[in-house]
Amino acid sequence: MRKTKRRMETLSFYDRTGVEHHLEKMAEKGWMIDRISNLGWVYRRIEPKKLQFAVTYYPKASDFDPGPTEDQQVYHAFSAHAGWQYVCSWAQMQIFCTDQPDAVPIETDPELELETIHAAMVKGFLVPYGILLAIALVWSAMLVHDVLYDPIGLFSSTTNLFLAVVWPLLALLCIVEIAAYLRWRRRAKKAAVRGEFIDTPNTRLLQRIVYRVCMLAFAVQILYNVTTGSSMLRVVSIAMVLYMFVLMVAVQGVKQLLKRKKVSREVNRAVTLTVDVVLAFGMMAVIVFGTIRATENGWLDRNTSADEPPLMLEDLWGDALPDADYIWSWMDDVSPLVAVYDGSEWASPTGTGVEIPSIEYTVTVVKLPALYDRCRTQLVEKKIEISYRQVDFVTYRIATPCDAAPWGANEAWQVAWENEVPGNDYLLCYNRNLVEISFSWTPTDAQKALVGEKLGNLQ
Repeated sequence: MRKTKRRMETLSFYDRTGVEHHLEKMAEKGWMIDRISNLGWVYRRIEPKKLQFAVTYYPKASDFDPGPTEDQQVYHAFSAHAGWQYVCSWAQMQIFCTDQPDAVPIETDPELELETIHAAMVKGFLVPYGILLAIALVWSAMLVHDVLYDPIGLFSSTTNLFLAVVWPLLALLCIVEIAAYLRWRRRAKKAAVRGEFIDTPNTRLLQRIVYRVCMLAFAVQILYNVTTGSSMLRVVSIAMVLYMFVLMVAVQGVKQLLKRKKVSREVNRAVTLTVDVVLAFGMMAVIVFGTIRATENGWLDRNTSADEPPLMLEDLWGDALPDADYIWSWMDDVSPLVAVYDGSEWASPTGTGVEIPSIEYTVTVVKLPALYDRCRTQLVEKKIEISYRQVDFVTYRIATPCDAAPWGANEAWQVAWENEVPGNDYLLCYNRNLVEISFSWTPTDAQKALVGEKLGNLQ
């Protein structure tokens, strides 16, 4: 029978009422809270008993303190005299318990308690949540921009899809948490004038939903990358999971070790922050440069879809293809909603005066029909931002309709950038595939038909 267990609890830092009720239920089940950290709440097994818990706040405390300060020790002694045993702390939160059903409450002045809670909340709750809310809103705005102007880039990336789930949920959670606390504080002020305490609001259900949805989205992203991605994507996905796990455990471990060694708050904070920064940048550098080196050496591959591009110059030219050392490339970005495949083939000039053909194409496979029109519109109205010698400008694609029949497509466009004469660049719209293709020559009808056959139905 295990003697300890760790849980991730979804309780607000200011929700003293919820924390007290939760710990009372855990004690009745035979589990006493032992310590709380960013890695979870740790409980130790006890004989099931009915206990009362009290949660108070000490604004001057820090999660980096090696132990209770002198003032806290006096406060703990005073509480013990009243029958309350100190259990543990979590930053400014202090937890006490008693087995006396008629014990005198630790806090007897509601106005003083309210100001103490608010002072602790500004430091340990409102500022961190305010910063997180600002970041979440910025990311959410960027996601809205991508939905409007770059749906292909958004929906073809599992990472972007994960962020599209997480950031709006975090923004919602921060708004609800801050609003619930401020609303409770207004009500508590009025009650305190009458000498009354009121319970803190409980947002546990929302926190639980957000936590589980975010964890599910993360698990789905990693599972999809590992099972369907390229060897490079699989390695990077696993490395990032290990990166986050090692970073959290290492930083928390250093902080707890220094606390056990009774190192001062200032030294602990400085050392822990240094370890966090150095370890984060160091491990990320290893992942990035290790992935680049492994890819250059051929140990990892970005390609997941084929041994070679589905459409090659040899397919289009047959025996008429000039002799040359051709090089091809085939890469993809794939998600459950949209897949983007990039293929190309070219060769260096041979010096014989024979023109060497080349081809480039991008196939966007829209798996969710509801996204097709938006993706099509993005490609028809495509724009790019160019920065050249400190001069920034935006250029738009000019799409001119052309005959779609030779391509076997629903729509066909001959495309060019502003101020350029249309050449052999085309946008082809099939039932769910959108094909952007560029030739270094003018394709024949037979070659156009082959493009439709090879790329129009690419899965």
